[in-house]
Amino acid sequence: MENKYEISSSLQSLLDHIEEHLGTTIHLTRKQEAPRKGILLDQYTIAGSRNVIAFSNQQIGMLKDFVIAQNAIKLLLRGVAAKNGNYKVLSFDAKSATAGMEQIYLDVLKDEKTRHLDFWIKKKLMFYLYMLFHESIIELPWTLLSNVVVAKLCPVMRNAQVYYLMKESMRDMHDLVSFKDYIPRRYFVMHNGMFFARDLMLGEVMSEMKLNPMINIPELKKFKNLNLMEMLTHRWQKNPWYQTKLVGDAMVNILKELKVASVCEHPRPETYYQIYQVGEEITNRWIRLMQIEKYYFWDTPAHQAAALKNQEEYEKEARMAIFGEV
Repeated sequence: MENKYEISSSLQSLLDHIEEHLGTTIHLTRKQEAPRKGILLDQYTIAGSRNVIAFSNQQIGMLKDFVIAQNAIKLLLRGVAAKNGNYKVLSFDAKSATAGMEQIYLDVLKDEKTRHLDFWIKKKLMFYLYMLFHESIIELPWTLLSNVVVAKLCPVMRNAQVYYLMKESMRDMHDLVSFKDYIPRRYFVMHNGMFFARDLMLGEVMSEMKLNPMINIPELKKFKNLNLMEMLTHRWQKNPWYQTKLVGDAMVNILKELKVASVCEHPRPETYYQIYQVGEEITNRWIRLMQIEKYYFWDTPAHQAAALKNQEEYEKEARMAIFGEV
């Protein structure tokens, strides 16, 4: 590993193990513009020969080590899948974008809060929500798994990990709050439901109550001690945060059915590929639950890269197919 930064012995051991297992080299770099979650540029996803993990200038100590470790586990899972000839990513094309945007437009028209929006706003919403869900669903299952694996392999990072996750949870769950009256409730609920499921599952696996969204997210605290009869009242059924809890609970049940906790209990070389396969299945099951199967499909990283490059063209084609105009 080429590294000019001070890192903990725990992270050093993890990186050495991943390099040996994949037969590759990991390059670390500090970047001012790197997001809080860091950046992973790996040879399995992009056309290149280097595996680079970038972290923010603002992150130091164990917080920096945790961000690096989380990305390193994602690299490990991608590399193991590639070695098994089965590394796929969720991609899209003009046809699937059209199908997804058309359904989003219909949902905008059905929702009482968005049906009266100006037409130009509705048109912008279609592709915005389509790409928002693509970005979320290709990231969240792997973020969940990488966090579980880091918790098991690098327990010395636990305090930094909990601090990071609590901060991110608050941000993630509130990203759409200022826009919630401008997007169909179904999409607000589904999007936040994924983050709810991630945080609730991590809280359980790590035995860390601070990560429980029912405690950590102010809008969800009110539902913590509701009895069943109260929950079934019309008042709560119409609350988007309560609906988020219901969807999140359903997603957590999927994680439990897939035995995520037990599969990741003792991560080791013979279980890495199984963990990757669980990540694929989480993605598939969550997509089915949200009823967005026609929006995206599994393909090669090269196909996804081309799709992201051509996304503006796909948006134009979709609008032409749906409205007969760009």
